Amino acid sequence: MFTLMAGSLLTLWVFAWLLGPTVASLLDLSLNPQGHAPLHAHGHPFVDARGWWGVPNTLDVLSNLPLVIAGVAGFWCLRGRTPDPSTGHALRVFFAGLILSGLGSATYHWAPDAGSLVIDRLGMAVAFGGVLTLSVAERVGQQEARWFLPTVLVLGLVSAVLPHLQGNVLPWAVVQFGGMGLVVWAATRRPVQGALGVSLAGLIAWYAVAKLLEFGDEAVFRATGEWVSGHSLKHAAAACAALPILVGLRRRGLGDNAPVHPAAMG
Repeated sequence: MFTLMAGSLLTLWVFAWLLGPTVASLLDLSLNPQGHAPLHAHGHPFVDARGWWGVPNTLDVLSNLPLVIAGVAGFWCLRGRTPDPSTGHALRVFFAGLILSGLGSATYHWAPDAGSLVIDRLGMAVAFGGVLTLSVAERVGQQEARWFLPTVLVLGLVSAVLPHLQGNVLPWAVVQFGGMGLVVWAATRRPVQGALGVSLAGLIAWYAVAKLLEFGDEAVFRATGEWVSGHSLKHAAAACAALPILVGLRRRGLGDNAPVHPAAMG
């Protein structure tokens, strides 16, 4: 079943790569050079453009700090521990991706343009690759995760660059939403022997909260009396997606291969 799922995602990605511009034209999808829908009056795709202390778009820049902290905390939890090889590789890629995402997103929000958006998405692609592979290692197996990691990393990194090179954002959408679809499927399976016990349901929930905040950027900004935007809160919610993984690391200790009760993680 996993091979079928992964093959379907790869096929969909190739379709999006080859026919993405044609599909976007047929659907009349109008994206600006940054890959977003219409810009606000101040020229940026996000509503909160306030700048303090010489930092442009201050809250959208500084709200990336939790992502960096979560990545550093992950590496700290891994010190002296020896997970199964594919699980360990996935964890390190994910935590590195969190740090890169935080730095890349801060760079983008400091000066939003098409070039800095590539930097932002490259970090996200690394984090996606890690978390998707971890889901495979937890619920499918080490062998499958071993070949899945390099595959999803290549697809993610290429997808991050394609909007800038070809104006084609559909492969990026496949990596994001198709990838999370794979995590949802994995969450319906029992953990394999030696799994960390990561709550995939918790991870999915935090991802959903982050996307809702992203889509409700302006609505949240108005609802909070223009105190904080949805996009700033989205960064904090995305960092919280690391919590189920950190909890799994702490609970299991990584050296314990005792079976994990499926009710404990969902």
